[in-house]
Amino acid sequence: MTTANIQSNAFQLGLRPNWKQFALLVVVNAFVGAMIGLERSIFPDFAEKIFGITSTTAVLSFIIAFGISKAITNYFTGKLVNRFGRKKFW
Repeated sequence: MTTANIQSNAFQLGLRPNWKQFALLVVVNAFVGAMIGLERSIFPDFAEKIFGITSTTAVLSFIIAFGISKAITNYFTGKLVNRFGRKKFW
């Protein structure tokens, strides 16, 4: 790799050159915040009225199901990224 190639692949710090990644981060955090807000405010009442279970059981089951599905998704996403998305530096 020549010096010109190394310089063209240099990282740029700051929000202005990385605004797309920052916007994606903001959108993802907004969706996660909305999901947690729904889970804490609406889900316990819904579970008690519809399914007849206590709010603590409903919240705990939601957290467990969300954690398991997120762990599985992260595992397979990591495998795909390592195979197709990472740049080879050597």
